[in-house]
Amino acid sequence: MSEDRSARDEIFAQVHAAVKTFSGTPLRPPASARFEPRRPAGPEEEMEQMLAEVKRLSGYARRVHGRDEFAAALGGLVSAEGVRMAAHSDHPLYLTYGLDDLLKGLGVEIVSPGGDGRRLAECDLGMTVADAAIPETGTVLLRTTKGQLDALSILPRVHLALVAPEAFQADLHQAFALAKGDRHFVLVSGSSRTADIEKVLTLGVHGPKSFHLWICD
Repeated sequence: MSEDRSARDEIFAQVHAAVKTFSGTPLRPPASARFEPRRPAGPEEEMEQMLAEVKRLSGYARRVHGRDEFAAALGGLVSAEGVRMAAHSDHPLYLTYGLDDLLKGLGVEIVSPGGDGRRLAECDLGMTVADAAIPETGTVLLRTTKGQLDALSILPRVHLALVAPEAFQADLHQAFALAKGDRHFVLVSGSSRTADIEKVLTLGVHGPKSFHLWICD
């Protein structure tokens, strides 16, 4: 026992000596550790990169132009995903497309996101509007507010995120600056991904089974 303790104390002493505070001039980080802010490309290139990254992450992405195209896209989504119940955040973008009337016309029941959590979990579709979009990783940032609860992007079986062109940000630094001071926000990069020991990939084990992103310009 004493020999084991002696060996342990010696190891701890060596570790302490190695990590003790260095009182000299701080070492400069190597060149490889310096990251310059990402310089965004033009609007069209940024949108195309966003769509490509979402698809690479096994999501579904497209651009939507105008109310008629939005209505057609929503009808296709409702049919393909078997949507019977939906919930959406409170955002003026929906008014542009008359979302509630479109859903009711498709026979979809609208559930209040601020009501019973069980009802929200039973929803087939949860719709959000992205506060920021990061093309480099296909990620959207959703600020948690009374009008847009984080559960909307987590509980329903399908998540549809709408992105306006002005939401695009060059990188995470700008996105975090936008959400500075928020108590909570959510970063979404497609459905969750996991694999078993045989490396069989499964999507949506935690959260929505499928992720859709529409750029509404």
